[in-house]
Amino acid sequence: MARSKLLVLSLFYAQLVTAFLSSLQPATVHQAGKDQKVLSFFAYRRSPLLFVSNDESPSVNIDSANEHNLRFSGVGRLYTDHNVPFPTENPHLTILDSLMKATVVVIGLGGVGSWSAEALCRSGIGNLVLIDMDDICISNTNRQVHTLSNTVGRMKIEEMKSRLLGINPDCNVTLIHDFVGLDNVNELFQRIGRPSAVLDAIDGSNEKAALLAACVDRRIPVVTVGGAAGITDPTQIVCEDLTMAFSDKLLGICRKTLRKSYGFARGLSFHEMQREKRKVKKWHIAAVYSLEGQKAVPTVADTSSFRRCDGALGTACFVTGTFGFIAASRIVDMIAKGKLITPRRG
Repeated sequence: MARSKLLVLSLFYAQLVTAFLSSLQPATVHQAGKDQKVLSFFAYRRSPLLFVSNDESPSVNIDSANEHNLRFSGVGRLYTDHNVPFPTENPHLTILDSLMKATVVVIGLGGVGSWSAEALCRSGIGNLVLIDMDDICISNTNRQVHTLSNTVGRMKIEEMKSRLLGINPDCNVTLIHDFVGLDNVNELFQRIGRPSAVLDAIDGSNEKAALLAACVDRRIPVVTVGGAAGITDPTQIVCEDLTMAFSDKLLGICRKTLRKSYGFARGLSFHEMQREKRKVKKWHIAAVYSLEGQKAVPTVADTSSFRRCDGALGTACFVTGTFGFIAASRIVDMIAKGKLITPRRG
């Protein structure tokens, strides 16, 4: 009698184990060019339990809204103010929705702009417009995120788009193969429409001034970036109003151009501010720059016959990346908090 009960229990548990195992989908592991089906309890995703094979994307098994939440909910929770009552049960979803609906224009996809574009994409920005007309040089390797051995010679914005869609397939990435200058800035904005914000990573002072003036005319929030070359200490990079960026040569020339050619209000020099104890009227243009001060330009002429894409001062990714991340963080912060800052002439 006891033996028959034991046999029945054994058969019962065997059926339970069989039913459980049959409900699982084996994961695929790629080894030395050969696909092998193995049962992996590490191919796990939360709620519901999900096992994935290498030829089946998790997005096939869950709806797109839930997939977006899984990707970017950390950003939404980061910017959720838990001291403010929300009408919804999941307030972070409201922030994710704002980021997803936002459109950010990144102009200049080099050492700073490439890192900014990736940071914006990884933060859940749903629409990105990338503007650049340059290709990738091998000497960009030290500072630009899209530069790999197999991307040298390709267009920066095209490689950046491919990279961004690998991060978030639902991101709407628009490419404009052009440089921005005084002669075409108005036309570019006619094509783009009115974005949520602009990230200026242009390295020319005249072009930068034309872009910033156009953003002010259209009341478009803008974050501009100073010179990253010749800087070694990323801990000295700050973000302040453009009127306060005294230690950056590129932004200093840009300020003079804005005052002389575009009617921006005259400011005070650093020494005048210290002496007169007066505050200058801000332009509400966020500027990312370094307090370190750039190294002096070398006096020895470069006789190399190779194409130079890296300038004379030298750069490093931990500096250009920091510039790019700070600029992107300022834009994400404005959008997530719903506090877009309108620039002005002073």
